[in-house]
Amino acid sequence: MKTSTKYAIALTASLGMIMGILDNTIINIALIPIANDLKVELNLVQWLVTGYFLSQAAVIPVAGYLGNRFGTRRLFILCVILFTAGSLLCGLAQDATLLIIFRVIQGIGAGALFPVAQTLALDPFAPSERASAMAVVGVPILLGPVFGPILGGWLNDSFGWHYLFLINVPIGILTVILTLQIIPRDKTVEKREESRFDYIGLVLSILGVLAIVYAFTIVNEIDPATRTALNPQGVAYGWGYWLVWALAGAGVLLLAVFSLYELRYSPDPVLDLRLFKKYNFTIASLLSWVLSATVFGSLLLLPIFLQQVRLPHLTALETGLALMPQGLGATIGVALSGPLYNRLGVRVLSLVGSILLIISLWQLSSLTVTTDGWTLAPWQFMLGLGLGLTLIPTQTLALQALRGPALAKANSLFNVTRQIVSSVATAVIITLLVQSTTSHINTLQAEALRNLPPGTKIDPTSPQAQAAIGQMVAQAGTAANNDVFLILAIATSVVLVLALALPGRKKQAEQAALEGEGNAEPLISLG
Repeated sequence: MKTSTKYAIALTASLGMIMGILDNTIINIALIPIANDLKVELNLVQWLVTGYFLSQAAVIPVAGYLGNRFGTRRLFILCVILFTAGSLLCGLAQDATLLIIFRVIQGIGAGALFPVAQTLALDPFAPSERASAMAVVGVPILLGPVFGPILGGWLNDSFGWHYLFLINVPIGILTVILTLQIIPRDKTVEKREESRFDYIGLVLSILGVLAIVYAFTIVNEIDPATRTALNPQGVAYGWGYWLVWALAGAGVLLLAVFSLYELRYSPDPVLDLRLFKKYNFTIASLLSWVLSATVFGSLLLLPIFLQQVRLPHLTALETGLALMPQGLGATIGVALSGPLYNRLGVRVLSLVGSILLIISLWQLSSLTVTTDGWTLAPWQFMLGLGLGLTLIPTQTLALQALRGPALAKANSLFNVTRQIVSSVATAVIITLLVQSTTSHINTLQAEALRNLPPGTKIDPTSPQAQAAIGQMVAQAGTAANNDVFLILAIATSVVLVLALALPGRKKQAEQAALEGEGNAEPLISLG
């Protein structure tokens, strides 16, 4: 296959990924406008995010398996059609319940798109060429969280929230047309007798992943019973909520049973857990999990700081523009990681990237109440650059020696484990932020009361008191963000340690060749 054709396939697959990744963040800024327009509680509209996230989590583990069974190209087209149809229905919806249902349809399409598109993009390339292909695939992964708020803010302010969904329709149609023209048809061979459809593994994996992801999603959801006139925001369920641990425990039990069944009884497992016997896949997965827990978690903090803590608050569009240096750094990191992967090796790139990540997160722990985008620009750029130099080479290493069905299942396993870690990390980071903010507020309030003259009466409704409270909340929120950024900087040092365990350039090539010999011929491949 010509090199130009390979890159055309990778770009087409990436186009499908862009829609789903952008929709992870693009809708967040429009929740309040949607709630106001449809005249429903914000708590109900929040399910536009939760439902989308959970439906993605449900299909990611089985996407590779279904692609091997029915054809990766066919599944990709079906997912794009599902996502596009869901987007059209969301854009036309006038009822909150229907909007959530259509959003779930969107999420089902998007969840399968991630591993399936990566498989389509990487499979035509030889192991030595995978780094360049992964650079193409990595662009939407890293830039989606940055440009989603910018695009969402502009569309919502200029045209209305319906167009946050309708914009996907022409992109989806274009993706289907390009797929039919560029990506070769699936080639199938006669199925082996023992390769029965793994219904048990399919159900266990979906239920287990859903239970765990939802358990940690509801940690920071608002309990409607706690909303009062004095506290309209309400209080989150928190870690003490019984349902969190009930779901988490059930999910762990289901996945334990799933693992036992897949390893001992299933002739054609949904997820090939034996991949963890491969050193490169395992060490790369570990590093990816830590990145998901620390660096990707940190991407939540800056938008919260700029929109809800900093004085004056920035709009969603202003926040998106302030985060652009991060996207620029990620773009350069991804562009460099491709050509440097084979020349320097994954260890060197990840070491450099992890050092940049630690420095940038440490510098971001020095925020002030009035910190603006220009002040943050150098450290955001460094954060994006470090992420591009670390994440893309690591994922390349994990998948480099795999092809055909093995590659499809590895993509699903790599993505679903990272999704589970991300959901847990998000809950922990938000909890740390809330707890630290509360602690700082209590400290500032006690200090302010001590400094008041004896007998002073305070009217909390007076303009002076309201201004003081607003300043106090901003100071506490800023200090809390600094605390969490510092914790993340320290935690990211684990990435540096794991990077030292990555193979050097020569060993990397040897292991890729050795592991590649163990892969079976693909049942479904690209001709």
